[in-house]
Amino acid sequence: MTSRPRALVLSLTVAAVIVGMTACFPVPNLGGAGENESAPTQTQPVDPADGADAESIDDPLAERQEFFEEQQLPLDGTPLVAVTPAQKEFISQQRAYVEGQGSTWSAQDENIALALAADACESAILNSHRVDASTLQTHVATSPLFAAILPKDADAATLAAGERNVASVMVFGTSFLCPDDAPAWQSAYGEVYGG
Repeated sequence: MTSRPRALVLSLTVAAVIVGMTACFPVPNLGGAGENESAPTQTQPVDPADGADAESIDDPLAERQEFFEEQQLPLDGTPLVAVTPAQKEFISQQRAYVEGQGSTWSAQDENIALALAADACESAILNSHRVDASTLQTHVATSPLFAAILPKDADAATLAAGERNVASVMVFGTSFLCPDDAPAWQSAYGEVYGG
């Protein structure tokens, strides 16, 4: 592929990802990596008797809003940039992995990695922190981010490998943005994709 068509494809992909991201984050006023090989375990649902904030357990939408505020995620569709220490560590490790594989890292990669992780955390919150293989499969199948990132015209094997790689980045990111949910995402990933 020559550089001109490649640039066009890349520009269209970026636009699609940004448009897709706006569907993942609430709009104001409207209400490869990833080789984190810890032993997968299942996250247990939060129990109010354990001293957890009962309001956020009873109101996933309020908990989701609190998550976005704590993560300092813009809700207006602007590209995401790591701002919290956990986000910065995630991006640092993800970038090192990508560059270690001989690829280059860009602001677009940071935006996508953060969006994937935040979207998974949001999904866990909205599912009352119950994440399993079915949750992961549904999330991947309905995610506008996955739809925007994965090539539409690829053969089945290429598409499956791409999906696995994108899911790997997403799951790896949960260990930084929502570490309490990460073990369940890791277990689900292992069940769906193996290893």
